[in-house]
Amino acid sequence: MTRHILVAVDGSEHADRAVEFTADLAGCVGAPVTVLHVVPTTSPAPTIVGTYAELEQIWLNARDALEEAGRELVARVAERLRRAGVEDVRTRVELGPPARTIVDVAREVGADVIVMGRRGLGDLKGLLLGSVSHKVAQIAEATVVTVR
Repeated sequence: MTRHILVAVDGSEHADRAVEFTADLAGCVGAPVTVLHVVPTTSPAPTIVGTYAELEQIWLNARDALEEAGRELVARVAERLRRAGVEDVRTRVELGPPARTIVDVAREVGADVIVMGRRGLGDLKGLLLGSVSHKVAQIAEATVVTVR
């Protein structure tokens, strides 16, 4: 039996469908849901257009904006889940490598199911590096559901 569901969201259409799936699943089994958004972390490298200090400040400003957008996103998703009848909804915004962070948070909250959107394989970056959902499926201990 499903005890806790973690749904990872990024604002994409696939993630939106993952939220719909999560609402249905949580409604059937009465499980609590944690809504997670991960802000990817990368370290800027010096370039010809600026010094490291300038780039670091730009990155910090962008990261702050991305965290705020993430908080707004998980709040909207949580409200949507509550309107769909899910009583116990928690939210998290974390910084880190997306796949590893999703798996770590799932373990931390005791989620036995991770639900996330599946992006199409037409994306060149996805072809070269692999998708986040694929990486999560490879390393997670929990059941991973990818929604199209």
